[in-house]
Amino acid sequence: MLQICVCALTLPPSDVLVCPLRPVERVHDLCPEEVADLFLTAQRVGNVVEKHFCGTSLTFSIQDGPEAGQTVKHVHVHVLPRRAGDFSRNDDVYEELQRHDKEDSPDKWRTEEEMAAEAEILKKYFQEN
Repeated sequence: MLQICVCALTLPPSDVLVCPLRPVERVHDLCPEEVADLFLTAQRVGNVVEKHFCGTSLTFSIQDGPEAGQTVKHVHVHVLPRRAGDFSRNDDVYEELQRHDKEDSPDKWRTEEEMAAEAEILKKYFQEN
């Protein structure tokens, strides 16, 4: 497996972004190896966050282009562990993702220290495999 993806925690407390290191705007801009690595990494991350956050399902989300709701011009996959009743309507998760992606108020962002601490907690799961 190629080492071309990175992960970042976004929506507190459990949404994780998986994105290729090479910044491209759209999925069709990725080479086949990057597509494979992106989804293999998303699958692996999904297994970890579902276990850690006691989820029973996962939502994988990509907004590919502005009409699809993409607000960040860099391919990324949201990986969200889900549980029964976590949103009043199941598809509300997509509205929350759009709201988060448009958030431009730094006082609502998690600090680098908070994100580093969360990453350190999740890191142990990847070291077990």
